[in-house]
Amino acid sequence: MLRFVSNKVIVFPTSRVYSRRSYVGSTASSNLWTTVVPALAQSGAIEALHAAVELLNEGDKPHDTSPLVHLLRVSGNHGYVSLCRQLHGYVVKNGFVQTRVFKFADELFDEMSDPDVISWNSLISGYVQSGRFHEGLSLFLELHRSDVFPNEFSFTSALAACARLKLSRLGACIHSKIVKLGIEKGNVIVGNCLIDMYGKCGSMDDAVLVFQFMEEKDTVSWNAIVASCSRNGKLELGLWFFHQMPNPDTVTYNELIDAFVKSGDFINAFQILSSMPNPNSSSWNTILTGYVNGDQFGEATDFFTKMHSSGVRFDEYSLSIVLAAIADLAVVPWGSLIHSCALKLGLESRVVVASALIDMYSKCGMLKHAQLMFWKMPRKNLIAWNAMIAGYARNGDSTEAMKLFNQLKQERFLKPDRFTFLNLLAVCSHCEVPMEITLGYFEMMINEYGIKPSVEHCCSLIRAMAQRGEIRQAKKVIQEFGFRFNGVAWRVLLGACSARKDLKAAKVVVAKMVALGEADEDEYIYIVMSNLYAYHERWREVSHIRKIMREKGVEKEVGSSWIQEQNVASQL
Repeated sequence: MLRFVSNKVIVFPTSRVYSRRSYVGSTASSNLWTTVVPALAQSGAIEALHAAVELLNEGDKPHDTSPLVHLLRVSGNHGYVSLCRQLHGYVVKNGFVQTRVFKFADELFDEMSDPDVISWNSLISGYVQSGRFHEGLSLFLELHRSDVFPNEFSFTSALAACARLKLSRLGACIHSKIVKLGIEKGNVIVGNCLIDMYGKCGSMDDAVLVFQFMEEKDTVSWNAIVASCSRNGKLELGLWFFHQMPNPDTVTYNELIDAFVKSGDFINAFQILSSMPNPNSSSWNTILTGYVNGDQFGEATDFFTKMHSSGVRFDEYSLSIVLAAIADLAVVPWGSLIHSCALKLGLESRVVVASALIDMYSKCGMLKHAQLMFWKMPRKNLIAWNAMIAGYARNGDSTEAMKLFNQLKQERFLKPDRFTFLNLLAVCSHCEVPMEITLGYFEMMINEYGIKPSVEHCCSLIRAMAQRGEIRQAKKVIQEFGFRFNGVAWRVLLGACSARKDLKAAKVVVAKMVALGEADEDEYIYIVMSNLYAYHERWREVSHIRKIMREKGVEKEVGSSWIQEQNVASQL
């Protein structure tokens, strides 16, 4: 019996051989899975199982989890435990992990009369690798209470879950058990996982101690301790370990570059990049990303130019990152240049590049170009759909935004997320979309897709309600969804009151913000109330507020248009 999950070949537990071609005949490759799946429910299930395994081994992947669930069911019904493990490994490795698959895997596991440690580990690692960390840890604790003796793979999966959930105390308890069982001694993999767990939990002293007491260290060990130092802002200690490291690799350099970039030290980041023996595009992309994330868009385009002059071969991420900077700068010639570069490199159709181009063109007001990019994409992920919906929202085209959302709902393997609804609610709040439609989207988000409203979602709904004079309803939204102590929500409501010139409602909102302690430092409140009182010719109150503004040093800035700024920039 096989005792591991094969990375390359799934082995059927019998020597009998079935040919895929003899079973499915001349059916086209794209229809093979639809042929095999119905057959699994009929009397020839074993033959179909053979054919399906051959499909997997030849690289033919199903489009969804349904065939894999059938394969697991037939394997379980015939007692092919080893094959079930291998199929489970295939499911996790190839990103097919869904609730339906795990539910069936749980059922198979529960039906096993005497599961061994490999069976336990398969399910635990499956949960952890798919991001279901709490369930993975619960199963690990259940294993710990069972008669089965856990091994190093059981502990490494549990430590990985603790690292992601930042459960340092549980991680330390697992560490104690590892020491008690003598597993830590001489086991590099376990030691590396302990360093990673302590580092991600912020327990740097423990991470260093584990590293120092390891009898053997490999490159992963050194990278783990350098990464732990970098993540916790211990840059000097990280550099010290870096200089002690026998053979630093690209991962080591990139960790340090990333740490310096996140601390805002681009000079040291570039010095480390310059000292790399073989820097790759990801090393350069780390600094480029840092500029964009720090809203230093001009520096990002300058750095991109430096990458080009240094002979760096751009990848899809280089292009998507610089496109994000160009989108915020709204420099169309630069965008066209990068688009041409993507075409030349054959990267235009890559999802990450195409999505960035959609975003860039829509932010530059070139909606037709964005549409063209979207519809010519051979494969669209949710990011691309969201980018296009956001493009319509940004350009005030509520009809097309809602039409595209309805098309997204028809997609078989995609479903709207929080960003989709954020874009929809934004377009509803800025356009004259009927209130019942806006509320319908909000309720759909909660009831159909199980998405908990964030303050951003509520702010869009508040803005939509207040702009239609429904100030009282907007206040209810703030209170009912738990944002009554959130200054951002009240600030948005105040802005809506200002737009409606509703002084009475604005005074109520300001009173609430004063109670929350938001008013003293918020210059926006003084400016809004000063303008509202002036509109209603309440000059005594205007004089009083402006006196407070002078005492606090609050000044209304002189406005300048984007066109003026561009003209000034062109003269530099």
